[in-house]
Amino acid sequence: MPRYGRDFFAGQLEAVEGIVRAAKDEAVVVVTLYSPFMCAGHPTSDALVTAHLQQDPEKVRPALEIITESMLLFARECIRLGVDGFYASTQGGEAGRFDDPGIFEQYIRPYDLAVMAEINQACPFNILHVCDYERDYDDFTPFLDYPGDVVNCPLTLGGARISPKQAAQRFNRPYMGGMERKGVLATGTAEQIRQAATAVLREAPERFILGADCTVPSDTPWANLKTAIDTAHAFQNAR
Repeated sequence: MPRYGRDFFAGQLEAVEGIVRAAKDEAVVVVTLYSPFMCAGHPTSDALVTAHLQQDPEKVRPALEIITESMLLFARECIRLGVDGFYASTQGGEAGRFDDPGIFEQYIRPYDLAVMAEINQACPFNILHVCDYERDYDDFTPFLDYPGDVVNCPLTLGGARISPKQAAQRFNRPYMGGMERKGVLATGTAEQIRQAATAVLREAPERFILGADCTVPSDTPWANLKTAIDTAHAFQNAR
């Protein structure tokens, strides 16, 4: 696994610099940051990294250390450019991922926390994202003490639905989410989106940010997202 320097991230950092320059005066600027474990799967595959950690995790450790160094460099450059925080995405604790839970504790968690400690020390606002893009969860316990001012996680746990209030209570912090990334938010009409967003807002905890449960499909119309945002603003103003 190569150790990447600033040149490797130049395109992304140019985009971050432009967003900060254009929007920081009127909006919070938050950059998505994948965990070292997730990044290990980008040039290989999620299945391959999982299999290698199952087979011989000590041989995977040097790669995770190198990736962590690269991610810290990227995060520090973003901080230098003036971002307000990060959307810190993590995986590895899903149901059935590893036969031995010690793999998560020894080979995923330490590198997650190394990056998260850096961004939480430097930034005023960070979001913890527990990602179910690859697999589902039956327990959020491995992530409950992860840092982050807000949590964004799936509302399905062990095959059963939980509410935004329950998610906020489990993580003891405000919750962001409530809308399925591939549901009406991505494919519905404006009225369907308004109804779905309003239903979520009515059952939401006091401290809550309406959002998707993960990355929305790239072809999701901007108008759909704007409808959900406008619905949240109207709901808040009517309270």
